[in-house]
Amino acid sequence: MTLVLAWETIEGVAVIADTRFGSAHQTVAAGGPKIFAVPIVLNRPGSSLDAEKSRLPAMGFAFAGNTFAGQTVNALASTCLQNLIVDGAFDDGPTVAQVACLYARCAVLVVNERRKWHRTDNHLIEGLVFGRSSSSDAAQAFSVLVQIDDNAMACCEAVELNLSQGGVVALGSGRDKVREVYETHIQGSAEPGFFTAPDALRRVMEDVETPSVGGHQQFAVATRSGVELRPGLRDLALQALNPFVALEEAREANGINDYQIMGYDMEAIGNVGKYPPTATHFIAS
Repeated sequence: MTLVLAWETIEGVAVIADTRFGSAHQTVAAGGPKIFAVPIVLNRPGSSLDAEKSRLPAMGFAFAGNTFAGQTVNALASTCLQNLIVDGAFDDGPTVAQVACLYARCAVLVVNERRKWHRTDNHLIEGLVFGRSSSSDAAQAFSVLVQIDDNAMACCEAVELNLSQGGVVALGSGRDKVREVYETHIQGSAEPGFFTAPDALRRVMEDVETPSVGGHQQFAVATRSGVELRPGLRDLALQALNPFVALEEAREANGINDYQIMGYDMEAIGNVGKYPPTATHFIAS
């Protein structure tokens, strides 16, 4: 399993997840992806060999549950979303709700296919689709939960999540522990507001009662220009006051070795040609 948290920020819906792959007591990988940026491309057939293309702001998909099922669902849906045909003028493309419904249909297909070979509930996932229908729209998030019906077939629907009240939505095996962590912090802290979702995720990752949640942290946010996956920045003094410190401050205080992606040091990853991959970041708890 895993743990995915979603909440509203000044930039839009933010999503964070742990990165551990494995069963409850056996780790396969400590740094595995659970959050994906989803490209969306409209294609208008023309007289030339290549269709005209309109590349829209990316949306995002995150999942808790079976790793192979989650990644297969994303492969199906993202392939569809890069091959959308438009008749006439380019428009804003599919809404977040329509993309979430696509993921729900793909999830049903994937789980039913896997259950043909091994009829178990271990193939189930909880998905999260997030983003903006257009740059002027508010960011939205939809839950995509796969269940098994009375006929032993997978079923799934996309349900919009309400993140406007300042709360945190949790998906995955650590859901109950998140509630416990927040309640414990509020009861025992003089400043209960200074406790971020990455802090809560870290508490669950360190709890021996939730061995299926661990590894490192992966983060994305639905900005007006599209969903961005961001590297983590460690040991920044201002992290308690501002989880989105200005880029100049971060560069002055930290070198590339202070950045990491799912636990992999950015110094080892290196630049892309002459370009350092450190334009944005989140504060990794």
